[in-house]
Amino acid sequence: MKIVSVVFHPLLMATYLSAILFTEAPELFPRVMPQVIPQFILVVFITTCLMPALSIFLLKSFAFITNLELTKRAERMRPFIFIAFYYAASSYLFADKLEMGPVFMTVMIGVTVLILGLLIITIWFKISIHAAATWSGVGFVSALMVTMAVNIGWYYFGLIIAAGLTSSSRLYLGYHQPKEVWAGAILGFAYSFLTIIIFL
Repeated sequence: MKIVSVVFHPLLMATYLSAILFTEAPELFPRVMPQVIPQFILVVFITTCLMPALSIFLLKSFAFITNLELTKRAERMRPFIFIAFYYAASSYLFADKLEMGPVFMTVMIGVTVLILGLLIITIWFKISIHAAATWSGVGFVSALMVTMAVNIGWYYFGLIIAAGLTSSSRLYLGYHQPKEVWAGAILGFAYSFLTIIIFL
């Protein structure tokens, strides 16, 4: 189950979601030429996964955190601040410089706000970030299917299975209690679904 938590790590979810939507629903991004889609996905990976991951690794190297899994609630604050910063910077980059369109921007800004919300919740409660991130992806896609008739085929069921397996893995590994996983899953899905419904 450890591999599931790694493969579906929260920092990778923006890359996975971008790859699925760019390839399966290109109509959402009319200004993006098909031949540059791989470059866009790479930029998303660098700005929302690689750079935050390097920041967390540096925090570990300088002993600000004890492990890369961030299993201690008190140690999550600094990493979350770094991650929120990178997502906010990415949102600005894609909006101002690359003009990615309203769908992509709504998702990116929505994720940034979600991260800040999770940061605040973490002050009092060790909510599952893995569950929140994976179910957030399901929420975004579900709302796009409802509002814009997006069809990503079997990828949708794959997202649901991935979210379920990831949530179960957090329980199996003993990193979270059921209430923490349920809270993350419900918040992630509901928030992301409503973000698309309300703002698009």
